[in-house]
Amino acid sequence: MTTRSVRRRLDLERPVPVEVVGECLQIALQAPTGGHAEDWRFVVVGDPDLKQRIGEIYLRNYEAHVLAPLRCTGVDDPAVAGRLGVGDSGRPTARTERILAGADHLARNIGRAPWLVLACATRPSPAGGGPGTWSAVYGSVYPAVWSFNLALRARGLGTCITSLTLHSAGEVAELLAIPDDVVQVTLLPVAWTVGTDFKVAARRPVAEVASLDRWGTPFPYADRTFDELAGRA
Repeated sequence: MTTRSVRRRLDLERPVPVEVVGECLQIALQAPTGGHAEDWRFVVVGDPDLKQRIGEIYLRNYEAHVLAPLRCTGVDDPAVAGRLGVGDSGRPTARTERILAGADHLARNIGRAPWLVLACATRPSPAGGGPGTWSAVYGSVYPAVWSFNLALRARGLGTCITSLTLHSAGEVAELLAIPDDVVQVTLLPVAWTVGTDFKVAARRPVAEVASLDRWGTPFPYADRTFDELAGRA
């Protein structure tokens, strides 16, 4: 309940032993995978030059796909507002402002993380199949990615699931010698966190996001406190 996306609180100076990353990956590989295929692959990047070049790719895509739309149209554009938390004033909420500040910090510093872990899938590209293929490819990797997040958190490290390098997947593939038939899924910066006092996130109540039997039918549940969920109440 306290595993957060860590952007500004990544310790970019403190080295992380490769054995710790390996241990977290070993735990991650206990996650379920479609058809028991184990078709996940992870490229763990620690070479400073490679990290710098990947960081440059990330920043370029951040400027093109995040900053440029915000500068040109702002949150009044439905395409932009739909991706952000916008308050009644039509401006980003304080929470959204914090997220944007964190995203900007990460974009300018991701290449400095001790490790960059690129999660991939060896199944055929989902572009050649239907909705079930998309689900199978990404659904076979993301459970392991989240288990990796949890394993890092338990050891005092953090990360953030990112997707901006996917806009330049071919360029990243060339840098890291990734075969053409491998699907890149997400890039994760890995570092110790500055402090470990992460809190439970504010989320909508279950009753607002869940329906019973049919869309829109109220789901009969009242949220409990997190102390109750954790068995501390």
